[in-house]
Amino acid sequence: MQGAEAFAGFVEGGCEGDEFDGFKVLNRVVNPEGANGWAIVESSNHQNIWKWSSIWVDNFGVEIEVTPVLTDKEFLSVHKEIAAASN
Repeated sequence: MQGAEAFAGFVEGGCEGDEFDGFKVLNRVVNPEGANGWAIVESSNHQNIWKWSSIWVDNFGVEIEVTPVLTDKEFLSVHKEIAAASN
């Protein structure tokens, strides 16, 4: 439960590092039994994601997997652009 105590302290302390210029954690969910979790973040670049990730690797020893995704609006925009280019 050492990891759980460390995470509880992080959350109780205000989740320092979850927001900085060009980066913001929008939501985080955790699976205490599986000792893992997921975060939805907004970032102006991938460097900021790795900067934020280092907090988790250094302080909690977790492995990070990054999966870029689009909002519905972003998807429609790029979908229409690609469809128009292929016609």
